[in-house]
Amino acid sequence: MEVFDGFIAAIASEFKMKFHKDSEGAYTTTVEFENNRNQEILITLTKDESGDRIINYYSIIGKLKTDSFELYKYALKVNSTLNYGALALLNETLILRNSILLKDCDPERFMKSLFYIAAKADELEELLLKKNIY
Repeated sequence: MEVFDGFIAAIASEFKMKFHKDSEGAYTTTVEFENNRNQEILITLTKDESGDRIINYYSIIGKLKTDSFELYKYALKVNSTLNYGALALLNETLILRNSILLKDCDPERFMKSLFYIAAKADELEELLLKKNIY
């Protein structure tokens, strides 16, 4: 975890961003956009099946209603067009997530993925919910 903490500290310093660490070691940051919208991103470190450390990003798009068949259909179509990450369900919540190997991640790649997930999640949130919630 120390390597990850140092990596996040370096990113925060280089890109002048604030990251908040919770008691479980996850980080959050908020990306602000010019149109007075923002999107919160959760960043965690886990291990894959072979033991490699993985950086996971996710951003909440919104809670789903039980009668969201058309939304599910739309989400599956959108998944095939995403450059990074994928739409997923976390309980009753639609999220956009992405993962990168920590050992292959440099600051530019980290930030590109973070901003892409934030921007795309915000775009989908605005399109689907017509609000700025997360």
